[in-house]
Amino acid sequence: MNAAETSLMITLVRRKNRPACLLLPGAGGGLAHYFGLASHLGLGYNVYGVRPVGLLAGERPQDAIPAMVDSVLHELDRSELVPELVFGWSLGGLLAWETCVRLADRGHRPRLMLVDSSPLARVSTVDEDRRIEELIVRQLGPKAAPEARDRVARVFRGQVAALNEYRTTREYDADVLLLRCTAPGAGIPDAAVRRWSELAPSLTTVSLRAGHFDVFDPEHASALSEAVDGFLGAHQKLLVDGEFGRNPILPAPGRNTR
Repeated sequence: MNAAETSLMITLVRRKNRPACLLLPGAGGGLAHYFGLASHLGLGYNVYGVRPVGLLAGERPQDAIPAMVDSVLHELDRSELVPELVFGWSLGGLLAWETCVRLADRGHRPRLMLVDSSPLARVSTVDEDRRIEELIVRQLGPKAAPEARDRVARVFRGQVAALNEYRTTREYDADVLLLRCTAPGAGIPDAAVRRWSELAPSLTTVSLRAGHFDVFDPEHASALSEAVDGFLGAHQKLLVDGEFGRNPILPAPGRNTR
């Protein structure tokens, strides 16, 4: 990336010299879902997000998982960041997995947290893709410019194409937390959990009674923070001198909880 190009890295929380936490967004690329989580994790980490290519004018959306991961790693290298914790939801979980696998090739193995991500081949249907695209674009709000809506829609379509070609095949031997949404009609199938357990020898699975698209809503903040705290345990407690567990995840400002 040359000096004229725009960085994909977004700083969410930064306080002096702390370990880095990387958050990778789900389909559509918005980070607003993560604001409360970033506040929570920011008690012990400097927290960063990497947005997808294509959200700004003049950018061409990517349509392959390896290219997306290349962009994430480029941003980490460019920013001289080596994350100790990587987090991803849905598509972001797959990017987080592949990012950690690539970091492991370099000799570094961050802790990894996945939220309702499946390593199995995605079965795509036109109606389902259209429904999700409309949901994502609607979350921009009524005042969003038509150009912004179009860019988010194009990013989503590129991500769908990437998912349709993607298969998770490589193992990752480090601490991994899988948060599985279990509200009726939601969440990844049992086969996906079994496959993650094959790929991650040190996998911990926690069920959250939430839907795939509302897991970050305020009503689930307490359960989500408890799962995160339980996984990070004494390591996070040491980072914040025992204060982490006293601060639940805060809802994102102005978030529509549907």
